[in-house]
Amino acid sequence: MTILRICFLGAFIGGLVLAVFAMLHGVEHARRNRSRAPSPFFNLPAIAAFAVGFGAVGYPLASRTTLPAWGVLLIAIGGGALAISGMITLLARWALRGVRTLPGEVDEIQGQLAIVSQEISPVGTGEISYEQLGKEVHIPARTLSNRPVPVGADVVIDRIENGVAFVEEWAAVEQRL
Repeated sequence: MTILRICFLGAFIGGLVLAVFAMLHGVEHARRNRSRAPSPFFNLPAIAAFAVGFGAVGYPLASRTTLPAWGVLLIAIGGGALAISGMITLLARWALRGVRTLPGEVDEIQGQLAIVSQEISPVGTGEISYEQLGKEVHIPARTLSNRPVPVGADVVIDRIENGVAFVEEWAAVEQRL
């Protein structure tokens, strides 16, 4: 059992070292073939997470229990697998944290081409539609000019304030370009 303890302790420390290396140098640094996308499961952070989980679960079991070696190894492997799945879930949620789907919150909407679905009068509000992430979005709209914008006209979204898009006709924008 002493050898197992040393292996678990080495895996734990090695996993911590790999995790720090991945944080400092990134995942791309360690990849040989950079033309393909990195694997979400077999990369440096995943190996580090497995090693830390494997060592953190295995060492106390090997040093404090009377379980057989194969039982300790099985439970430690399960701990490593849980560490990988926790790390992948955490990173996926963190990566998607910046994705916004509500049209009123999207900063990248400026310059989006849209079509007028209800006439926009110079003093009133109409409606536009555009496609975002594969879905058709309909939102209220006002014009930046003093002219009415008919149904079917192409417009460019300038900004969205309080859920209302401020738009300009594509023809006017095209003339400036």
